[in-house]
Amino acid sequence: MPRHGDRVESDRAAGQQRQRVLDLLRAADNPVDARQIADALQIHVTTARFHLSTLEGQGVIRRGGAAGGAGRVGRPRLTYEIAPRLDYADIVALFAAHLGGTPEERETRALRIGADLAHRVRVARRRGETSIADLVVATLGELGFQVRSVLTSFGEVSVEICTCPLAEVAVDSPEVVRGIQQGMIQEVIDVNAEALGGRFAVSVRPDARHGSCEVSLVLRPATVGESG
Repeated sequence: MPRHGDRVESDRAAGQQRQRVLDLLRAADNPVDARQIADALQIHVTTARFHLSTLEGQGVIRRGGAAGGAGRVGRPRLTYEIAPRLDYADIVALFAAHLGGTPEERETRALRIGADLAHRVRVARRRGETSIADLVVATLGELGFQVRSVLTSFGEVSVEICTCPLAEVAVDSPEVVRGIQQGMIQEVIDVNAEALGGRFAVSVRPDARHGSCEVSLVLRPATVGESG
């Protein structure tokens, strides 16, 4: 029976190999098949098919046109290509580039957009969580964040997030990312203020580091006029 450490190492190696498959597909001018992947990476064609099937199941790639080749008999070969997708990070990056104004003005506008976005993606709704920490962690999970730690001290809650969907945008436009994230979380909290037994004000600090985005949320009891 394989040990846990061996299994983790095997999973890590498979993930690295799958990333190389993905890199090849991104670099290719045309759809490629399992044999081309196997030859390029010096792996068995069955392994290449497994990685392609996994990536297809994740929605990262899609099947391209079936190609039989001149004079080829038998079933046409399956080819694969990167699946086009609308990434909201790309939209935010364009929004940040064309927003104009001072950093303070951009952050204020982004905050309002974040509040509206919370309703568009339906995280700003009456929820079952009754503690501020549980509410924010559950909301962040729905939005695709990974939470590193939650600390409660003297009525304030600090939430450290180790991954952020807007990491690349935060490098050049931290004020826009800060506004959007704060607006979304604040709106969720305000909608659920009654269940929480009071209002909280949110401050956000995105910190782009080496392609990651570490976000720190500080939630504290709000004074009059601080939140909607």
